[in-house]
Amino acid sequence: MKRITFATALLAATLAGGPSFALAQSDKGMSNIMAMDKDKDGMISRTEFMDMMGREFDKMDKDKKGRISAADVQKSIDAIFKTYGANP
Repeated sequence: MKRITFATALLAATLAGGPSFALAQSDKGMSNIMAMDKDKDGMISRTEFMDMMGREFDKMDKDKKGRISAADVQKSIDAIFKTYGANP
């Protein structure tokens, strides 16, 4: 559980931190953020956010053992910044 909490907190902090402003400003970034809003009410609920985090965790968990390392999280964060052209 500690590893999931760490990964979730790190990825959430990255998405909510300073560089995320640049992500949200791009059309692609905003469309990805709004894709979390499954019920299209204009708000992202905890459930919608955690569903997205679960999918991101599954992408990072390449060996499907239910655990990811800090290095796996960092690779995911680096890929986000590379995709959106932001610098961490």
